Amino acid sequence: MYHIKNPIIIIDGSLYLYSSYYGFSNVKNFLGEPSGAIYGILNIINNILIKYKDLKKIIIIFDSSKKTFRTKLFKEYKKNRPSMPLELFVQIKPLFEILKKIGIQVFKIPGIEADDIIGSLAFQLEKKGETVLIISHDKDMQQLVTKNINILNKKNNTIITPEIIKKKYGIKPIEFIDFLALIGDISDNIPGVPKVGIKTALSLLNSFSNLNNIYDNIEKIPFLPIRNAKNITIQLKKNKEIAFLSYQLATIKLDIPINITSNQIFSKKDCIKNLLNFLKNYFLRN
Repeated sequence: MYHIKNPIIIIDGSLYLYSSYYGFSNVKNFLGEPSGAIYGILNIINNILIKYKDLKKIIIIFDSSKKTFRTKLFKEYKKNRPSMPLELFVQIKPLFEILKKIGIQVFKIPGIEADDIIGSLAFQLEKKGETVLIISHDKDMQQLVTKNINILNKKNNTIITPEIIKKKYGIKPIEFIDFLALIGDISDNIPGVPKVGIKTALSLLNSFSNLNNIYDNIEKIPFLPIRNAKNITIQLKKNKEIAFLSYQLATIKLDIPINITSNQIFSKKDCIKNLLNFLKNYFLRN
């Protein structure tokens, strides 16, 4: 298996907070309090500690609120997502406390989505010469992939590299933004261009590379070997504003100022010891 040497690992905390909550909904602590989200996040960290013997640091990122620059651009953005369940909300404070105790850095910035913090932090670390591994199965993250920034998809335990994206989609990682702008994203309520599916979007990008070039060459599209090319051209013309709005919504920001306390010492040995002590006391104490 492809191995990342000496990585700084960034975990998409908000993503796994919810998946852990629903995946371990029956897990409770020794007091009978809901603890599935805590258990799931700590289980991910434990697996990372076991698998990556030479990791430098683990950083975990969380959302802070629903209101961001994207909701100002498009009020329907993520509107289909329900409010946080109370049984999940009560787990956040103890989760943050244990993450601090075991030596995991937590980043959470008011009004900034976790994706934007992850993107900005990853590129900031890459500029400093670090190798970054992002733990996430959010497809949006694929736009961040470079030679030194890879993604571990825990759903299928595969490492996503530029070569993997090229092989699967035929496009570069940065073109994944244009891809999402065309097809949309149901999970985030990004509209995309109606009638443009995955195959059509990839055909357009293989021909013209990006959204700007597609619109600069829109009169050539009816002559491409694309199914319903004339209708696709009509849809593109009709929904140009939506396409570029979708591009803005899909683009992960890379310029969020983040104060990285790089001098913080991370001891894997202490992290494992503290994690095991916490799990024993929190879940098993009589």
